[in-house]
Amino acid sequence: MAWQLRHEGSPQPVPQALTTEQIVEGMRDGVYAISDEVRGNGNNKWVKLEKHPHFAEVAEVVQEIESQVFHEPEDDNIDMNPLIDVCLVLLVFFILATTMSVMEKVLNLPKNQMPDKTPRPLTADQVQKYIMVKVEKKGAATIFKVNDYETTEANMLRELERMIKEGKSEMILDIGPGVDFGNYTLVIDKAHEARITKILTKAPNKGGPPAKGAPAKSPPGKAPAK
Repeated sequence: MAWQLRHEGSPQPVPQALTTEQIVEGMRDGVYAISDEVRGNGNNKWVKLEKHPHFAEVAEVVQEIESQVFHEPEDDNIDMNPLIDVCLVLLVFFILATTMSVMEKVLNLPKNQMPDKTPRPLTADQVQKYIMVKVEKKGAATIFKVNDYETTEANMLRELERMIKEGKSEMILDIGPGVDFGNYTLVIDKAHEARITKILTKAPNKGGPPAKGAPAKSPPGKAPAK
């Protein structure tokens, strides 16, 4: 049986229909919360997973697991392993630093070059491999979209983790005009929390036709037509 699912507080359901097995697996993995809502085909009423007859038993087991608190046994012995690791790291650092200073006296090393920050366009096939996150301003509200699916600030982490489960681990961030810096850092923090390996920022489109009334540019070596 196919189900529609929406996160708690979200006005829109997840784009694709889900099977019972997918919802149960998502609840066990923490992708779907027991407070998320679900409905079957032909049914207009949304019911929380913890109250739905098909998922109430699984929701109860998940809630019991989350409520358990594990305490590690106390150990009075002093663990010297971290201290030894730090000493080894410092030893290797000083060895490499000394070796580098000696090599600089013998070799003519090339000068450091500034990284190329020229925007590089992506093809349509390359874009399909990325998680597209768009943040835009609509009036006084800030809209968050993950692959054109509108979500809330509280549910953004779940959507990013869902994309990770689908095999996507890199993200392109598109920040619209008027979005404040706090929302930008919010998306970056959520991406790091979801363990996204690479984050690219979409450059603004500076091209387009010339402004009305502005003269067109002439080719090099030719004067503009009079």
